[in-house]
Amino acid sequence: MSDPLAEQLFKGSGMALIIRGAAAILFGILVVLWPGVSVLALVILFGIYALFDGAANIVHYATRKKRRSVWQLVGGIVSVLAGLVAFAWPGITALSLALVIGLWAVILGVSQIALAVEVKKTVGSWWLWLITGIITILFGLFLVILPGPGILSLLGLLSSFAILLGVLLIASGVGLRRLGGRPNTRLSMG
Repeated sequence: MSDPLAEQLFKGSGMALIIRGAAAILFGILVVLWPGVSVLALVILFGIYALFDGAANIVHYATRKKRRSVWQLVGGIVSVLAGLVAFAWPGITALSLALVIGLWAVILGVSQIALAVEVKKTVGSWWLWLITGIITILFGLFLVILPGPGILSLLGLLSSFAILLGVLLIASGVGLRRLGGRPNTRLSMG
């Protein structure tokens, strides 16, 4: 890639996605390792993840001077707010937790899809971001429409979602980092 600014942009964006993906996978693994976790512990665990994810998005948005997307900022703010709700409402019931996580996922998924559409012409792996957004929305809708399955059944779904989301984020991040090091002018991973 001949433009040092573009190279730095893709490598930095890729690293931010890799970090977010690793945090999502860690969250998913912790949920699996603590199957008998109480609702309070799950609320705290979700709150930490959501705050970390949101802060990473906001910091990445704030440090990019060129080619930044307001949708990345929106996603970051939504995640931070969901994390704050989790900490402000620690006595949340399993049903309420499912609704909070469901609403968070729907809004975050919409922002991810908007971001994917926005970068479609410049990033060849935009479809990974689109898939991430669709899966996030479907997960959120499931929790909003059917919040009653209980917190234990939610654990497997939440863990699977977090790990899948993490893998997709890491794949997108690795692709962007590779893109930053390519010596061609077209910005695609195809």
